[in-house]
Amino acid sequence: MPSIIDPETMHVDDLPAIWSPIQWELSEEERVQEIETQATASLLWGMDAPEAILRLLLSEEGIQRLYESPEGYDEEVQGEWSEEYLTFGSKRAIKLDSVARENEALHLVYKVGDMGYWQFEITPERVVIERI
Repeated sequence: MPSIIDPETMHVDDLPAIWSPIQWELSEEERVQEIETQATASLLWGMDAPEAILRLLLSEEGIQRLYESPEGYDEEVQGEWSEEYLTFGSKRAIKLDSVARENEALHLVYKVGDMGYWQFEITPERVVIERI
């Protein structure tokens, strides 16, 4: 169920993670699916680690094609927006609500769309994630 961490269905195994690019001809439908799969991985890699972790735990890694810059886009930091580029973004908005740093601790609060707030407490020895 999206927006709830579901430990009963979370996939876990001891196999090494691998990735191999497609090495055969694809149909148009397969090509589109492969682009979306690679876009999802690239988008998760490009975001802050806590947000990516939260998205994966909540099964909120869905993407959509963007035809205009998303709210909060900063051209000075992220570059000039071009409608000519094939660009993807997350389907559900997750917004960093607050950041507090103290000696050896980082506290983050994210607003997950209409699903409420989630808090991270990150120290050198542990990470706590909880809905607040």
